[in-house]
Amino acid sequence: MNVGSVSNVLSKNAARKIVRDADRVCRIIAEEFPSVSSSRIQTFKCADANDTFIKYCKAKLLQNRYIRDEASKLRKTDDALDFFRCFIENMKKYKNINCGDYTKLAQLLLKANNVEAVNAAVMTKKLKNLDHMVLLVNVPKKASCIVGNNADLKNIIVIDPWLRFADFANNAIVRYNSEFSRCMGLEDKYEKLFFYLWPNPNISDKVIQYIRETFPHFIQKKGFMANV
Repeated sequence: MNVGSVSNVLSKNAARKIVRDADRVCRIIAEEFPSVSSSRIQTFKCADANDTFIKYCKAKLLQNRYIRDEASKLRKTDDALDFFRCFIENMKKYKNINCGDYTKLAQLLLKANNVEAVNAAVMTKKLKNLDHMVLLVNVPKKASCIVGNNADLKNIIVIDPWLRFADFANNAIVRYNSEFSRCMGLEDKYEKLFFYLWPNPNISDKVIQYIRETFPHFIQKKGFMANV
């Protein structure tokens, strides 16, 4: 890709800068779209015992899913601007946002900065879908999945706005197997993982312009997500 690409050999300063930029995406999205997630809440022991709160979160999730499904019908129109406008308004209002929603929001921020990203599902080598979506930057062309022994793994950046972290893919897999193993529902913290690439939403020039006008603070300085 032309913008936000990563070379095969990075200096330590360049690597830190790129990950820092990617992490900023997570922080901006989290601040702009605060949420309560029933699936994430359940990973905290202090919330497990509060059955009423968990039920409330799940009810809000179902409500938001219905609204999201209704909004998705707008995709049938010639331009997806109405869908994304409705989608963003729903995320602002109902504040129950899942990982797939967060990746859409982060992808909009990246597109507003001319940075391409690819949706990906996190899966185990046993082909178990962990029901978790992330964004990948600097994915090789024609790739269908990113596996643990892929030579490009160390150059691919994972942006996980739901878990609110960003890192190179080889580091991200280690983190999913350790500090985030409970959030991911991993029984074996040494489970081998890979990223299965998902179709990207169609984000038109009108949508990008809408994002830039509605969220001017999303626009980053020149050199964002690029080598130093």
